[in-house]
Amino acid sequence: MSNLTEISIVTRKFLIWLGVVVIAYFILRIFIGLGIQYWKATHPTPVPPPNVRFNKLTSPKFSHVATSSSGMQFTLATVEGKPPEATAAARVYMMPKKLPNLLASERAKKFAVKIGFTDEPELITSTIYRFTDPSERLRTLEIDITNMNFKLKYDYTKNPQVFQIGQITSKNQALDEVKQFVQFNNLFDETVLKGKISTNLLIFNNDSKSFQEASSLSNANAVRVNYFQNDLDDIPILPPEFDKSYTYAIFTAGSSLQTRIIELSYTFWPISFDDFATYPLRSADIAWQDLKDGYAFVVNLGGNT
Repeated sequence: MSNLTEISIVTRKFLIWLGVVVIAYFILRIFIGLGIQYWKATHPTPVPPPNVRFNKLTSPKFSHVATSSSGMQFTLATVEGKPPEATAAARVYMMPKKLPNLLASERAKKFAVKIGFTDEPELITSTIYRFTDPSERLRTLEIDITNMNFKLKYDYTKNPQVFQIGQITSKNQALDEVKQFVQFNNLFDETVLKGKISTNLLIFNNDSKSFQEASSLSNANAVRVNYFQNDLDDIPILPPEFDKSYTYAIFTAGSSLQTRIIELSYTFWPISFDDFATYPLRSADIAWQDLKDGYAFVVNLGGNT
């Protein structure tokens, strides 16, 4: 009996010490984890310098769509009293360039046939073909056979009556009909349709033969649908005119498909997401000074003169 009592006492002591060791282990682990976090916070891993792997890059060209900031006056009105700082570097991605091949011409012709262009094309350049719709001579299609970027257009300036046929019921009408036409004929890369989409209400000015922004759906006779690519590294991918995409459609309430989708432009440049370099960026202060000194371009003046 005494042996059993001794075994019971030893077992209880063992369990108590085991519990103490386990608790001490978890407490120690917590303190070690907090210590590691503190060390990392106070000793951050140095950011590698920009590798500039693609060598010197040419400057973006905005002069054809923007106004120089030279001669303009700017007021900085931030809470901090200074422009917000950006990161020290950014990624620059490779956009692979396609080259023409022996099948490019035939592929472009097949593409044209499926949307109603059955005649032989006119050669604008060695890589740009222009097709004319035999059933509607005001309707043309230009294709770059190297990358299959294209522009489908109905010459509404010669027939402005297309804007007087009916009334667009909603923006969704334009979105749905354009999407159906594009998907049925497999005209866009699928990622384009999954990107960001915006719309602009337009009214056609017959005197200037151009579109102007419409104040409401009731006086609009066209809708522009813009297709933007999704953000990359949490940064928007934008064209020079930031509110107008290179890939877009202009939709009206025409009586036929040819006079409803009067423009359809597709410009798509693939991005190699795993092939990039890093480049240094201007500091916020330098960028602000460049703006004031006239080295920037203002794309949209808004209500300012």
